[in-house]
Amino acid sequence: MQKIIQHSDLSKPVYQELKSMIQEGRLLPGQKLIQEQLAVQLGVSRTPLLKALQHLEHEMLVESIPRRGMYVREISVKEMIDVYDCREAVECLAVKLIIERSSDEELAELLQVFAPFEGIAHIDADKYRKADERFHDLIIELSKNPVLKRMSGVGDVHKRVYQFGLIREPKDTLAEHMKILAAISSRDVARAVHEIRNHIALSKNILLEKQKSKNDKL
Repeated sequence: MQKIIQHSDLSKPVYQELKSMIQEGRLLPGQKLIQEQLAVQLGVSRTPLLKALQHLEHEMLVESIPRRGMYVREISVKEMIDVYDCREAVECLAVKLIIERSSDEELAELLQVFAPFEGIAHIDADKYRKADERFHDLIIELSKNPVLKRMSGVGDVHKRVYQFGLIREPKDTLAEHMKILAAISSRDVARAVHEIRNHIALSKNILLEKQKSKNDKL
């Protein structure tokens, strides 16, 4: 189905659409990107498409392989562990800045992100993934630190994990998110940093076990 994109700078919405396609699994890791097909699908010329692909390559979401073409970049378990290390550094600083700089009114949206999932026995994984993405976006946004935002934006550090899907089930992480929010709401910096570090570490440990199992088989 052809999708017509209209914008003063077409490369921007093309970039956003392609990024969404990668993050949502509509374009899979290792998949070759046929530019002629994508241009027709998005209803744009090759020029804005190429500019968008170059932006995505800078963010390490796609890669150009000489004499073969452009591909959705595959992420190894080792690289995913590196992503979690970066997330820990970025988000621990972000929650500290949120507590120092955000008003109660500004925190209201953040505090409501996971409210729709409380008390639900069976949580929709896709809806939860989107809420999780919004949660981490807001953490960076509410830090009010443009440098931190730019650092996080390179490769969308936290969003790269979605190429693997959710590392853990919503039922396992919802309580952790609520503890982080409770600490932020009470403006307890030490507890907020502890909770977000613990939340990230539990997911990273699963990847470390995967890496260990892989190495054991070599």
